[in-house]
Amino acid sequence: MRTPAALRRLNDVLPTLLGDLRVEVVFTVDGGSAFSGGLLDHLRASGALIVPWSQACQERFDLALAASDNSDLHLLDAPLVLMPHGAGYHRRSATDPESISGLSGSGLLADGRVVPHTVVVAHERQAAALTSVDPRLAGHTLVAADPCLDRITASAAHRHRYRRAFAADGRRMVLLCSTWGRHSLFGADPGLARRLVTTLPADEYRVAMTLHPNIWQRHGRLQVRAWLRAALGAGLALVPPGRDWRQAMVAADLVVSDHGSLTSYAAAAGKPVLLASDGGPEVVPGTPLARLLAALPRLPDSGFPETAPDPVDASVVDAIFHQPGTAAAAMNRLFYRIVDLPVPHPAPATEPIPVGGVELSAPTHYRTTITAVRAERGATRLALRRTTHAEIGGSLSVADTGPEIALVESASAVWADFPFADRESAESHVRSLLERLPGARLAAATAPDGTVVAALRDGSTVCATTTTALSMTTAVLHWWSTLPPGERPRRVEVDAGTATGTVEPR
Repeated sequence: MRTPAALRRLNDVLPTLLGDLRVEVVFTVDGGSAFSGGLLDHLRASGALIVPWSQACQERFDLALAASDNSDLHLLDAPLVLMPHGAGYHRRSATDPESISGLSGSGLLADGRVVPHTVVVAHERQAAALTSVDPRLAGHTLVAADPCLDRITASAAHRHRYRRAFAADGRRMVLLCSTWGRHSLFGADPGLARRLVTTLPADEYRVAMTLHPNIWQRHGRLQVRAWLRAALGAGLALVPPGRDWRQAMVAADLVVSDHGSLTSYAAAAGKPVLLASDGGPEVVPGTPLARLLAALPRLPDSGFPETAPDPVDASVVDAIFHQPGTAAAAMNRLFYRIVDLPVPHPAPATEPIPVGGVELSAPTHYRTTITAVRAERGATRLALRRTTHAEIGGSLSVADTGPEIALVESASAVWADFPFADRESAESHVRSLLERLPGARLAAATAPDGTVVAALRDGSTVCATTTTALSMTTAVLHWWSTLPPGERPRRVEVDAGTATGTVEPR
């Protein structure tokens, strides 16, 4: 293997072989790719048995599996099963724009002979694409569905667990998916994540993002995270490199994507999809992916649709994937026929995607707009909307630990993001915040018993019992403090998307 993307494809088909006492699985890495960095470390961390590429090319094996043709696979002494590491052959090669990725490497043909024992594809159309390279490949092709899509389908029953991992319960989850290259979502519009996460209501939406492994490998974690710093600080949920993006796709209510394979998987999973970038010259005209992209609605240049588009017509997806749900059985029959062993019975079921490994960060500032105020049964019901935009609309409330000093100094209200040992310490701290921040009208902190203590600019102090987060309680108390003393309600019922609850000042 050469890249993390290839390893993930292999991991989708290895469980049966790894669990078979008659079989030993070893791994080798052809380090010739610019995107292979960190792959050996990942394999070592998983406990895999690794042999050097030079050694692997000198030994005899009963079966070899690969998920990329961009390697000298003809050097391996073993029946080779080659799988594409994407959803078909639809993209121009990064190294040769005249050829199609997956159909140009020495992994298919070498020294006038067909290299793989079998090339596994997910649809008959992909088998036809192989024969366009060399007619002899027709006798070396197996149409066996797509194991990646099958794992997405197998994970659907765990959607509530994935949504909880992304803190998306009760919110509309929007997933941004980017392949790599300048025509990708991230390459064409690197500020998209920041714009969405700061303008969509924070208590109604969860914005998440997954990036192709090649982006992380080419630019490094430090650089990528620096580019996304503003979005992460505003609440973007990021799938870190090495973690499985499919849990995010299962959890998502809407996918914003580009010409990468994840668009095909999202459409096949029945997800509404908005297209942020169509890939331009990288997409091969007339391919099923090109037709899918043409059928998808575009992400608006401004604003965001309140309702999701309808999922794409099934006939468009059917041209990409053959008989979903059958990949594992077909693969196992192939593998065990090659190694001349009976297929284990019963074969392990397709595994759902593991939960976890999501990078979540709580926003350190909010812009709050009051949308409705009405009296109901002795209480005041307050409807509000919060965004994490730093400059537009509403009143600004900020955590005192916020990294942007200018925001802290310009906030109308500040909350102390720190556990205090006693109530006196909390009161002392919020008063000191007002002394240090003359532009703030109110500062709030949580006492050890859960009571929120707030100091007001007029020198008074108010306590509140609350069932909302401190950031929300601070926004409510700021609104409450702007009312004349005789009109301040004793109970406020808050409605802000998922952040509902009550605040009772006293």
